[in-house]
Amino acid sequence: MKLSKLLFSGIALFPALAFTTVAAREARAEERTFPAGSLIIPMDQAYQAEGMYQSYGLLFHLLREGVPVHWVIEPDKVWHGAACNTAGDLCAWDCAEEGSGVKCPYPTASPDFFAGAQVVWGNPVKGAMIKNHGYRGGPFVVDAPYRDKALEIVNAWNDQSLWAQNPWADRATFQVVTVHEATAPFTADSKKELLAAPTIAVFADGNEDIATAYLRAAGIKQSNGAEFPAAKCGAGTCGPGTANPDLLTVPSIMGNMGTCDAPNQNHKNGALFTPEGLPAYCQIMSMHWNVADRELVECGGGNCPATPEECAGEPITYHGHEVVAEVRSFLQYPTHFFAECQAVNAYENAVPNPAWPYLDDPGRMGHFLTTTGNPPPCPCNPGPDEGDFQCVVDGCGPGKDCCLPNDVKERGAGFLIAASPSPFKVLRPDVPYMQFDGFFSPEGGSEPAYNLSTYLGTTYKNDRDVTFITATDGPGKEDVWMSGYMDGTCDVDPPPPPPKFTGDKAPQKSFNPEPKNFNPEESCGGKVSYLGGHSYTGKAGQRLFLNALFEADCTSESGQPRMGLSLTGELVVAAKSLPIERGYVVDYKNEGSGPALDAVLRALNAASGLEVVDAKMGTVSAEGGSWELGAVSGTISQPNDPAASGSRDATLKFTQFGEHVLNLDIRYRVGVSTLSSTMNVAIRVLLDTDADGVPDETDPSPNDPAQCGDSDMDECDDCKSGTFDPANDGCGPSGNGGSGSSGGASSDPAGCGCRIGAASASPALLLAFSLLGLGLGRRARRRPR
Repeated sequence: MKLSKLLFSGIALFPALAFTTVAAREARAEERTFPAGSLIIPMDQAYQAEGMYQSYGLLFHLLREGVPVHWVIEPDKVWHGAACNTAGDLCAWDCAEEGSGVKCPYPTASPDFFAGAQVVWGNPVKGAMIKNHGYRGGPFVVDAPYRDKALEIVNAWNDQSLWAQNPWADRATFQVVTVHEATAPFTADSKKELLAAPTIAVFADGNEDIATAYLRAAGIKQSNGAEFPAAKCGAGTCGPGTANPDLLTVPSIMGNMGTCDAPNQNHKNGALFTPEGLPAYCQIMSMHWNVADRELVECGGGNCPATPEECAGEPITYHGHEVVAEVRSFLQYPTHFFAECQAVNAYENAVPNPAWPYLDDPGRMGHFLTTTGNPPPCPCNPGPDEGDFQCVVDGCGPGKDCCLPNDVKERGAGFLIAASPSPFKVLRPDVPYMQFDGFFSPEGGSEPAYNLSTYLGTTYKNDRDVTFITATDGPGKEDVWMSGYMDGTCDVDPPPPPPKFTGDKAPQKSFNPEPKNFNPEESCGGKVSYLGGHSYTGKAGQRLFLNALFEADCTSESGQPRMGLSLTGELVVAAKSLPIERGYVVDYKNEGSGPALDAVLRALNAASGLEVVDAKMGTVSAEGGSWELGAVSGTISQPNDPAASGSRDATLKFTQFGEHVLNLDIRYRVGVSTLSSTMNVAIRVLLDTDADGVPDETDPSPNDPAQCGDSDMDECDDCKSGTFDPANDGCGPSGNGGSGSSGGASSDPAGCGCRIGAASASPALLLAFSLLGLGLGRRARRRPR
């Protein structure tokens, strides 16, 4: 029968990245063995005291250059709150060389793994051998297959003489980052396999220099390659189109607000989004946005009048509530939002106000992690919070007098402001947010910590455990460090899945390199992190900020695209002659949660004999066809987002028989990293001499004049003698060679032995026909070459 169109599909992994595809959440660490030659970036002060911040900059560039990095965290680790050398309360582990008996003079968590190593860069000295060290604080590990590529980046980062050839490593703050190389295999738990370097936006809220100081200390730059500035933003110096495109002002975040009498309620048209409406960044950080600025609305560059009619046609030029709305829309995707000090209450306690000039819809709700509570009616009897609340006429709506906090920063709570906890406790040292080594000191400022209000009845949404540093009787009292998924959609670190059984064997930990099925209903959306205190100078405090950069889901598979490719068309092309052309459809589909930005689809010629001659909606070059797709949504999407799948038409031209390979490739951006998925499709072009659509090698009766026994043999061909001549087919007026009509063979002037009718068929040929009649068939023979 004829070959119909066939479908060939598959999902290819990133060509240079070997990683585990997981669902929307990484439920647990994966125990694996790292071979000798794997690189270790220590994150404990025993070996990384000077280069601690810059370790994150090195991590950023390893990911940007396509080197996957494992964030290794022991799931059962514990925090030792006292200095490890405290008499009567010694740590069970040693500070540097295990077995030395020397304890750290500061608090640490228990080690994430033990390994022997040689120093490649940094401490204690280059080339030194470390017999056995308990690496702590969430070290980063590069698997041995990526060693050489990683070392090129490490060398450029640590050697200033190489900066001229590697300008990306040039930075104002310079410290050598310690890197060790494992001298023997070791087993550890990979909490996350990091795959992409994040894009980072900083809210120019008047205190942006706090965030930029942290980023400059780490050596992490803006998306245009420029360092974040040390100074605060001036007029026209920050925002899209400036030299500091990742420092976003209020007008740039809020987007086009329309006019007083025709307000624009689009919450996805600011600088946090691409023109297609997808997140332009992995995360945004706001360090100290004043609540008073959140409550500010300006029309035409000044105060808004009493009614919208009085400023008809005037643009809305500043709207603090819309900034909250744009961040809420941003967090519908696998992104991350970090707020510190007063910015925490500016966002978390925001509630919509439908009155002029706010004209808020429900999309302008803050409360990313907390419930709004229920302010009780007057008179106020706040009990333990007495003096913090007052009766406000119409405070809960027209005719609804209720008890509200005295402090405007606490209105809409949410969070009430608390003092720094002393003492404090550390929770969940097994999650990436909580990786640090040494003393942590809560800082002061206008909002050093936060309380949930029993009087108002506020809680963390869905009772999620989001608190990591708090008072001894917390969470909910004097909470300093909190992180969770927006609106409590998921636990920030779900419990491990049940163990797998194989037959009657005991449950085993396993590393599964195969992609798992993705369930969009399990998608968690964006993450939110809150840190009390105005500014941190100690390593532990700044590490919480830097940890959060890489805890964003866009850095790992859980929040990234997962692109599938397929080709629809004939994979076996039957051709009587060449060249020949065929039409194909190249399909793509994003089955991951995160969007792919700046996507380009390509169909490339792999060898001679095949070329792309037409690419509808695209371009054709010597190497093949290409299509600029732009943004491709993931499984987490909103109405009017770009499609998560599509197809493009291509015409292929074949000029040679045989097997040809077509390379399909889709390249796209995640953060500042360029990633790709590829697949190769084999297409066979085979001879079809009778043009019936069935190649000769699979056709039981191909009309092949060069093949003895085929159905096109005429009376001038002699199967028995193997004599055939296609030039004399139908050689006489009567079709019998023109030399005779009686039976038997006769001599032919052209040299072919004539046969007449069925009587001239040989017994062997008759037997072959008989076998065909019985359905036994015969194997098709290839044309001699």
